[in-house]
Amino acid sequence: MNWAAGYNNSVEYTTGYYQEQSPTWLKAALVMQRVAPPAEGKFTYCELGFGQGLTSLILAATHPQGDFYACDFNPLHVISASSIRDDAKLPNLTLLENSFGELADGQVDLPMFDFVTLHGIVSWVSNETRAQIVRFLARYLKPGGVVQISYNAMAACAQVQPLQRLLTLHAGNQGEHFAGAAAFARQLLDTNALQRNPDAAARVKSFDAADQRYLVHEHMHEQWTPFHFADMANELADAKLVYAGSARYVQMSPVSWLTSEQSEVLKSIKDPVFAEEVRDYFCNRSFRSDIFVRGKAPLNDVRLREHAKRVHLWANPRAEYQPAVTLEHASVNRSDDAHRPLFDLLRRKSETTLDELFDAPELAGFDIESIMQLVRFSLAAGETSIRYGDAAPRAAADRLNTVLLDRAERGEKWDALASPKFAGGVPVGLLDQLLIAPLRMKRDPTAALTSDIDELVAHAARSLVNTGLHLNVGSRATTREEMPAAIRNILDTSGPALIALCDQNDLWPARDA
Repeated sequence: MNWAAGYNNSVEYTTGYYQEQSPTWLKAALVMQRVAPPAEGKFTYCELGFGQGLTSLILAATHPQGDFYACDFNPLHVISASSIRDDAKLPNLTLLENSFGELADGQVDLPMFDFVTLHGIVSWVSNETRAQIVRFLARYLKPGGVVQISYNAMAACAQVQPLQRLLTLHAGNQGEHFAGAAAFARQLLDTNALQRNPDAAARVKSFDAADQRYLVHEHMHEQWTPFHFADMANELADAKLVYAGSARYVQMSPVSWLTSEQSEVLKSIKDPVFAEEVRDYFCNRSFRSDIFVRGKAPLNDVRLREHAKRVHLWANPRAEYQPAVTLEHASVNRSDDAHRPLFDLLRRKSETTLDELFDAPELAGFDIESIMQLVRFSLAAGETSIRYGDAAPRAAADRLNTVLLDRAERGEKWDALASPKFAGGVPVGLLDQLLIAPLRMKRDPTAALTSDIDELVAHAARSLVNTGLHLNVGSRATTREEMPAAIRNILDTSGPALIALCDQNDLWPARDA
């Protein structure tokens, strides 16, 4: 068998970071759905199919109390991630170049794991490989262990399957890769094909604006399998795994976007697995991110409050209160009497705990479950951030950010930086990274915008040349001669916002006293 096992490895995977894979995020998500998380202290973690490795690198840096393992069978991915790990001195991250079958068969010396995560992998591999993943989970997940698994959902992706087949067949028959197959799909669209399949047509129209690496890995595998939730739950049951809830607050039950009629339908369904699948039909869901556990221990009010002391919350300062909020596929009109007090309370505090919210005078008219629903909604709307436990020491995160920014200045693209405050990563665009890099070296970045502006401009200009990134004025790219003036203008107008971005996301390195 070919080592890629049907997986398209012709293009390296994108360099995204996925917060839902964070052990801290998963602990908070479990508590917010009244499920007991793994115990505090040292833990073990495994990511299956780590792609470029940014998620595992950031998680290892922001969770020094964890022993992290990450596996990917693409040697280029392992080489790249290992180089960054070594430069950032992350001794708690082990990177493996093995197949899932080798891991499942015990050919690698591994510990038992508290957390195992898989981003999208199961939708792109064969039935045989998926069975190997289940055997791995059965063998290596601890009792009480947590699995986060994301995958294409059948409810919306069923309409896209003909397009995926068209792209892969064209590439195989014509000897072309994604660009040729995509051009053929556009040609068909222009001749009124797919007119009764608006979901597939919309994907074709979006090709030009998307990262081609993402498009290759999303559409060009021999295997491309969307799943019904119940089928995924049944497969994982072979590893004694039980559904514990969603890793996404917008998808947590009870969800706010259901109509009263839809809620009544769900209440009439006795099987919780079937009810969860029906929710996908209500919102035409295309992607799921689920949490399964080996042993589901519900939290009563007493135990919930014990864990609520460890759930930290703070406001997103860039979010404004909106009476109507779009969640997933629907716009939800919310009651100001219920939601506004929480919104205002979180903005009066730099940080609070869920337990403190339960006792807040401003929320005295609400019981614990109602407050939980309000908080979940605020998290889903992007108004609030969450972390389980205290922020970890920052030394490893500082080292990793230094390495990532240095790599960005030399032309590499990494889509996030490590934040001890968030116990994970925060998205930061490439241009922002190139401007942050010289500011991060200054003891007083705000003062440096004035006192050291020439140095900052020259540093950023060299980095832009190295990366080949263009600065556009309208639709015209600036010339190399115009670049310093353009950078100076950006720092003059947006420098304070850039500094605020680093302040709010805890991206500055520790300063010596």
